[in-house]
Amino acid sequence: MISIKVRLNEYRSNQEGLCPLIFQVIYRRKKKIFFTPYRLPPDNFNEDKERVVDRPSHKIPRREEINDYISRTRSELLQSIDILQKSRADFSVEDIMALYAKNRNNCFFMWYMENIIQEQEAEGRLGTVNTYRSALNRLIAFIGDSKDLTFEDITGRRINLFYDFLQRSGIANNSIRLYIRILRTVYNRAVKEEIPGTRLVSPFGCISISETETIKRAISLDFINAISLADLKSDSKLDIARDFFLFSFYCRGMSFVDMVYLKKCNIIGDTLYYTRSKTGKPLTIKIVGPLRKLIEKYHNEGEYILPILDPAKGTLYPQYRTALKRQNTRLKRLSDFLNLPVPLTSYVARHSWATLAKRNGAPVSVISEALGHRSEKVTYTYLAALDQEVIDKVNEKIVYLMK
Repeated sequence: MISIKVRLNEYRSNQEGLCPLIFQVIYRRKKKIFFTPYRLPPDNFNEDKERVVDRPSHKIPRREEINDYISRTRSELLQSIDILQKSRADFSVEDIMALYAKNRNNCFFMWYMENIIQEQEAEGRLGTVNTYRSALNRLIAFIGDSKDLTFEDITGRRINLFYDFLQRSGIANNSIRLYIRILRTVYNRAVKEEIPGTRLVSPFGCISISETETIKRAISLDFINAISLADLKSDSKLDIARDFFLFSFYCRGMSFVDMVYLKKCNIIGDTLYYTRSKTGKPLTIKIVGPLRKLIEKYHNEGEYILPILDPAKGTLYPQYRTALKRQNTRLKRLSDFLNLPVPLTSYVARHSWATLAKRNGAPVSVISEALGHRSEKVTYTYLAALDQEVIDKVNEKIVYLMK
């Protein structure tokens, strides 16, 4: 039995109280939803009849257009199902959606992107979901809430206009670069899936945004020692922040998200085994003495090494985001307390470990493997900016060579 339902997703209402109109397809107990180009007030949609209706207090100017869209889309879905039933003995709800998307006469970019986000959410890739959602929200702000773009509308000129819009909105250059790259990834996937309206020559080739070099965030070994030896008995919150920072440093700059999700079962003997969330790369870390002390200090009854996440309190990802924000706030206080030259963040430990490894002669290939980078090219970019202290020392040597 295949179920097709049309409803409003009231969990994603915008500031005006308009909710996305969605289709829900259920087959063999698996559900897929996709977003239409329309948003409506809840009172203007009859869920039983699956029709847009006018109310005395509020009329929908595009009521007939939306109802025609609903009828047409249902018909196209049924047509896709009929084709599958006649051509295959077995198929899935994913097959239904793939065939429907491929055969649509007028496929919408934001609709398509929304469904990619839904896939990522189902796979638990919540960090990726957030970045894709941010890019989509910026595009919606540019186009307008009530509109969508077909793939034919995605032109070089429109992408440049979107770029100008982001610049006028005060978005940082690296964030603009990220948003454009995400939209290009979505477009390239649509090309591979032969979605109508896409072009083999990408419209994104007309724009090039260079990455803005960020402020160097590494600190010296002397400052790492100062952090380690600081007397923080009077402030337990700063003490915890310091410990989590050092935990990351002792783990070769492990990212905060990976630290938070570490479980006790990840420890076998004197080795910590884990998979880096960003790249999916499996890594192993020998548990050195200072790291062992921190693991023992934060021993708890739960399944996680650090007492941050609690499954009993609900979804884990929001707990991680809250913990990350709290950690960075406390690290800023710790920076002020210790008079550090660089404001501490959870990322400084990673940059500092990599920089110290480089100064001590570690090959880039070793640093790349230790950090869990996809390739050495990423590591070269990571280590590209030598810190000012090194540059000053080189200059001093050159100057004193003069007579």
